[in-house]
Amino acid sequence: MSTEKIRKNDVWLAVLKFVPLIIFALLVIVFRMDLLLAAPIATFCAIVVYMIVKRTSFDKAFEEGLQSVRKIVVVCFILMFAYGVAECFMATGVGAALIKLALALGVTARTVAVVALIVTCLLSVATGTAWGTFAACAPIFLWLNHLVGGDITLTLCSVAGGACFGNNIGMISDVTVLSCEMQNVRILDRIRHQGVWSFLCLLIAVAAIYAAGYHLPGAQGDVVAAISQIPPEARAALAAERPSALTLLSQVEAGVPYFMIIPLLVVIGLSFMGLHTLVCLASGMISSLAFGLIAGTTDLNVWFNELLLKGFGDAGSWTVVMMLWVAALGGIMNSMNAFEPLARLVVCISRNVN
Repeated sequence: MSTEKIRKNDVWLAVLKFVPLIIFALLVIVFRMDLLLAAPIATFCAIVVYMIVKRTSFDKAFEEGLQSVRKIVVVCFILMFAYGVAECFMATGVGAALIKLALALGVTARTVAVVALIVTCLLSVATGTAWGTFAACAPIFLWLNHLVGGDITLTLCSVAGGACFGNNIGMISDVTVLSCEMQNVRILDRIRHQGVWSFLCLLIAVAAIYAAGYHLPGAQGDVVAAISQIPPEARAALAAERPSALTLLSQVEAGVPYFMIIPLLVVIGLSFMGLHTLVCLASGMISSLAFGLIAGTTDLNVWFNELLLKGFGDAGSWTVVMMLWVAALGGIMNSMNAFEPLARLVVCISRNVN
């Protein structure tokens, strides 16, 4: 067989190996199919391709996927705990205490967008949920922006950007936990390396947003008044989609003790001490109960039968199941070296690879 023909065969083989990933992308991006449906379809496509490429049986191909799934079982437990911590922090007053502390500095039309960015960054790191942070903070800051006459575009962008900030360095963010565990990277190591440029980006964003809104008035706004003017329809939507966010709004309006920030500090402190992620997350849940009992923001029945149950249920209803299928897909793709051509291409076009 000629060298040219061998090269052509290699090219077609490389394309064939990428078919499951292409199908996966088309289902999600073009047809907007839920990952929970797209991942199994792509996985079975990968099994078929594996059987063709390796000339083996279905059982052998499926076993490659199962081996990958076995490696991430611990991630399922961590994700359940992460969702549990997020729900506890949202509902027991940890998130409300952070918001209260940040807003104590005062909010004007000039600073509302900057404060919105800082508060949502802190809350997303503390609770590990981008959607929960956006749902809790958007009603507050959009109405506050209206009251003080701020720039709606700057404020909305600040809330959206800050809500996603925790996905970079949030110790209890499902995105952070999942990516670290699947790549066998300690969460603390990731935060140490990624935290520097994440905070540099945050400082640049704060400076840019403040400069963009510097021409606005300096009259101070009332946060409680902003919350009280949130329309009933918005409250009803929050109650249906994210009840804990509505609880957080009520706590911000009524006020919570500043010591409710301590559970977050406990999680961070234990993480830096090098303890296992499950221990750190468990300490966050338990300490939120302890301080919540003191502050009167929760009780044992609510904490156990509502907050933990909902957090664990949210993780198991979609995230964990989807993750298992994606892990199986990745395991099968990796076992037939599907990403090797892409890796070679990256090496070729990279000028400096460390």
